[in-house]
Amino acid sequence: MLLMWITIFVLNGFVYMVRKRLLIIEMYVTSLFSIYLALFADSILGGMFKLYSYFEAGVDWIDFVGAVGIYPAINILFLAFFPAKKNLIIKGMYILGWTLFALCYEFVAAHYSTFFQYSGWRLIYSVPIYPILYMTLLYNFRFVDKLLGIKKTFFHLTPLEWYGSLFFILYMNLFIDAVLKGRYELYYYVVKDVHPFDFFYRLILLSVPLLIFLSRQANDPTLWRYLVWIAVLSVIQQCAAALDLFHTTNWNISLSIAQFALILLLSCLNLRLLRYMKRGTDL
Repeated sequence: MLLMWITIFVLNGFVYMVRKRLLIIEMYVTSLFSIYLALFADSILGGMFKLYSYFEAGVDWIDFVGAVGIYPAINILFLAFFPAKKNLIIKGMYILGWTLFALCYEFVAAHYSTFFQYSGWRLIYSVPIYPILYMTLLYNFRFVDKLLGIKKTFFHLTPLEWYGSLFFILYMNLFIDAVLKGRYELYYYVVKDVHPFDFFYRLILLSVPLLIFLSRQANDPTLWRYLVWIAVLSVIQQCAAALDLFHTTNWNISLSIAQFALILLLSCLNLRLLRYMKRGTDL
């Protein structure tokens, strides 16, 4: 655990020193993408196939402390120093350098600390994955920059607001499921373990309704609409339960209402934060 805390403090110290190299909204939206991408990969490789874990098998709060403290910082530092105006060879060497850093860090975390635990994974498997992840971060950054330049709204939200809201909602739902479903086993979807349907449920039956809610609530926020959408999400969940797509162990409708009320509120706050950051770029 010591390695994790040292990593968090060192990386975020560097982020503080280079914070002016990127716009704050660029850092925020790309970090939402990076943390969801990393946790999505962890859910598949660590959760579904059980190839590795952090500290010990299963889900724990400390896993998310490491994820939030490390993944966004790596994303920001990688993008802040990327040699965008250099030739292809320099860019390739830059990505190679970050890949070697990641491989060395994984080796230390797996063999000289309890941070990273192999249970079928090997360091050699990570060799082709890290360059792909870094290039994904880079292309996502370029995509975010293009969205940032589009001022036109679509259904009351700009493209960047749609994009930032989507990945915030995806990450938030993944986090909530990991805690309530994975850690405390209060409910599950098709099966108790991680299943591909989990991702479908979060994307289609949770994220889409939440985005529709935000598009309606964006410019004309009302309490009645907020309450109606709590009911809508609760009905969707009950329909999923009737179709055997959602199962409860120590869960009830009151907890669902509280969960959806929190999710809707946090989604609205995230949209407000995106707009506040965006205004700073328009000055």
